[in-house]
Amino acid sequence: MTDHALAVTESPDVRFRLAFGAYVGLLVAGVAAVGVVAFADPTATALLGTAVAAFLGGCLAGVGLASRVRGLAVRLGRTWGRRATLVLLPVPFGIAAAASLVTPLESPAGVVALAAAVAVAVAGSVLRWLAATRTADALTPGDPITAWRWDPPSSPKLDALLLAMWLLLGIGDGLAGNWVGALVWAGLALAWAASGLAEGRWRLGSIGSTPEIRVYENGLVKCRPYTREFVPWDDIAHVRLREDELVLDRGLFDVRFDRDELPDLEAVRAEIEGRLPNGATG
Repeated sequence: MTDHALAVTESPDVRFRLAFGAYVGLLVAGVAAVGVVAFADPTATALLGTAVAAFLGGCLAGVGLASRVRGLAVRLGRTWGRRATLVLLPVPFGIAAAASLVTPLESPAGVVALAAAVAVAVAGSVLRWLAATRTADALTPGDPITAWRWDPPSSPKLDALLLAMWLLLGIGDGLAGNWVGALVWAGLALAWAASGLAEGRWRLGSIGSTPEIRVYENGLVKCRPYTREFVPWDDIAHVRLREDELVLDRGLFDVRFDRDELPDLEAVRAEIEGRLPNGATG
């Protein structure tokens, strides 16, 4: 199904529109705040007012754009490159922060740029997961041909330890007045928490879908509690069972399942082999 066909059939998605609006709002607010700090010497109140006004204006523009452009979520989520762009857009903020922080004279522009980079990167990650999920839903309407219960790899104790460590480091740097360090650690904690939910390592009680591997005519879907990812058969070059691991070769983005994640790796391999258009096995 083409991007154009998907765009025509896609129904409005309120969550995506709000997420896209927040993403655009943070981008606009970051640019406005960095510009004000770089070319003026605003008070904290003036800087905050500028950022809030820019965020609200950008948010409204983003929601309006997502509402008018049908299929925007699918267009953004259809390819890996488009999804990656959502996370890479704040790179200029990071460059500006690094350039400012290494200058002989300490500048608040670096702190503001770093805060913008962290906020936009986290928002971009959330938007990327939403776009990938919306694309998976659009490409696989109806019930799957077959499905297997899936236990995504997780290490709750290690995840909780890392999250607590980064939060404590951020709080410590903040209390010491080291705002750069506080922003870095807080950004890592936020990104880690978001990725834990998106990848199914964490779950909020019983809320969310049961993790599954779903097989459709055109590909498989990795269904996590809060996100879904579509893998088309055409993207898989080979499928092989190596010791206790099933590997779907996709170049740099292989899909791997350990034996303790799926109940029957042999059955999954046989099903996937029968679906590959080139019959590539290994």
